[in-house]
Order: sequence, then structure tokens, then C-alpha cells
Amino acid sequence: MDEWIRPWRRYAETHGRASRREYLAFHAGAALVLAVAVVVAHLAEDAAAWLIATLRLGESNAAALLLFALMLLPLLVALLLLIPSLAVSLRRLRDLGRSPRWLVLLALPFGGIALALALALLPSPRGAAPTATAAA
Repeated sequence: MDEWIRPWRRYAETHGRASRREYLAFHAGAALVLAVAVVVAHLAEDAAAWLIATLRLGESNAAALLLFALMLLPLLVALLLLIPSLAVSLRRLRDLGRSPRWLVLLALPFGGIALALALALLPSPRGAAPTATAAA
């Protein structure tokens, strides 16, 4: 659980290193949170659409605004996760001895997925991060 919380505490820190476990735990947790947000938004949209149809609101501005706000929930969650995700990815790149410029490659559609997987699985050439050994 600490691996999920640590990046939130260090969300704006770009110095230091991130272990494989911290990187994987954070991104797995972030994917889970985003998936829950998508499901909640979808269920809420269905409920709102049913309510709008039941109350015969039709194409009113309030109904459209409600549906639009519900569609934005996953986007807002993704934006909330963006800075901590970039920070932990940058620290993981540093742990692997790579340049921060590699972070740009994470934005590529398929290359980014491959790079994220490599970041998660490659061992650090310098051994365990000092924060990981201190916490253990």
C-alpha cells in the first residue's frame, strides 16, 4: 500500500528514484481508479438518461449539462493522475539511468505502452533505490 501512497506524497518531486514495485503499484492503482471512474460515469449517465426520460425533460439545458458533467468524470480523474504519473515515471527513468527525454516516448500510442512495460520490468542497474532499502 505504501508504494501506491508514496508517489502521491512525492507527486511533484522529479529528483530521486522509483523502484519497480513503486512504479507498478502506482500505475496499477491508477488504472484501477480510472476504470472505476469510467464505470461510475457510465452508470450515472444511464441513470441520468433514465431520469430525464422519466421526467420528460427532453432536450433541456439542465439535462444536457448533467450528462456532459458525468461524461467529464473520467477526464477529471485522468488529469488528477497525470502529474503523479509523470513524476513517478521520471523517477523510474532516473532509476534505470535513462534520460528524462525518454518521457516523451510514453506519449506514443504503441511505443508508449511498450516503454511503460519495459520501465516496469527492467531491473535497476544501480541496485535498489535508497528509499526502498530504508523503508524495508
